[in-house]
Amino acid sequence: MNLTFLIVGLGSMGKRRIRNLHINKEEKIIGFDIRIDRRKEADTKYNIQTIDDLKTLSADDFDVIIISTSPEAHGDYIRFALEHKKHFFVEHPTTDDGYEDIFEHNHLDIIKAPSCTLLFYEPVKMIKKILDEDTIGKILAFQYHMGQYLPDWHPWEDYRDVYFSKKDTSACREMVPFELIWLNWLMDSQVEDISGTITKVSNLDMDAEDIALATLKYKNGIYGNVIIDVISRQPFRTLRILGSNGVLEWERFEHMIRLYDATKKSSSLLPVPKGNPEAGYVNEEEMYNAEIKAFLNAIHGKATYPHTFEENLFNLQALFHLIET
Repeated sequence: MNLTFLIVGLGSMGKRRIRNLHINKEEKIIGFDIRIDRRKEADTKYNIQTIDDLKTLSADDFDVIIISTSPEAHGDYIRFALEHKKHFFVEHPTTDDGYEDIFEHNHLDIIKAPSCTLLFYEPVKMIKKILDEDTIGKILAFQYHMGQYLPDWHPWEDYRDVYFSKKDTSACREMVPFELIWLNWLMDSQVEDISGTITKVSNLDMDAEDIALATLKYKNGIYGNVIIDVISRQPFRTLRILGSNGVLEWERFEHMIRLYDATKKSSSLLPVPKGNPEAGYVNEEEMYNAEIKAFLNAIHGKATYPHTFEENLFNLQALFHLIET
């Protein structure tokens, strides 16, 4: 089946999704953006058709929608996809706008896919396998810290002009539920209770929060401590999981998983394959390619997409509770 993809938003994520589709042998792409510079760049780099007005399209002109706008616009384009009964994929949100519409249209025979990128990240998949094999015994608690300096997110543009420096769509608000997707998967549970704070402590020129500190209790009894910040001058993702028979430690940029076996009183190192970031990007492309492949497989009936909007809403509600505390 030859599908035509409509990518809404041609910023950094929209361009990435074009690359993901190309890697997956999908070439029929229409790109929409109101900014002429973004349309020209997408046309020049990827040789796709671009438009500045969705009204120029009929429902027969496209089969699938990928929503890669900033989060405050997701709801409008979710409703657009539902109205046209098209399969759709949405980048990670900071609000639940559009979710009620999705649940009201569960009867539609279309794939509705929220982004869950890190479920496809090689070290996360390796950690999941280790935990499922009871290598460190029963999981009791964990610590996780994700840090990166916000002006380094998009070094090609002024961070003050980008959605992730705005309060309602801040990077911290985006990353708390984003990180919960894969942490929940590792813990094989959902957050039952969350407490802590999300606030601003730096001199970054914005009103948005720049750090979130949360204590989590999971439905299966696991406790976790999570810090998300956009003030760290050195980027890192650091995870430590305490098990009844051992400890697992992972620092993303060391490309190693460390295991301590309490029975043998010994440690071991597992190397993690390095991915390949696109020039100018920090994150490896492979997991994004795999994510879109999973979306395509769901459309073609080959496999179930591994994450739902119902699950995503639980994570958003955890964020909302943290904001309110």
